[in-house]
Amino acid sequence: MATSYADSAQAREWDRRYDAWGREKKSQPDEFHDYEAAEQIRTQALADRATRAIEERKSLKRRIGLAMAQMEMICPPTGGAA
Repeated sequence: MATSYADSAQAREWDRRYDAWGREKKSQPDEFHDYEAAEQIRTQALADRATRAIEERKSLKRRIGLAMAQMEMICPPTGGAA
């Protein structure tokens, strides 16, 4: 018994739409990884890290300035470079 092209197309359509038990196949979005969302999260984390580093540097500069002021009150600098 020869199989026609139409029968083959119908079989391919069946395989594409239905599983082995005749139930309609549904897409499984959990099976696929969303690379764009992961990259966006990574980019946002890097931007947040850079912002936090700038704030930490400003804070460190302020704390060093306060520590230097306290040291100069206790032991005033004498003329000349160190």
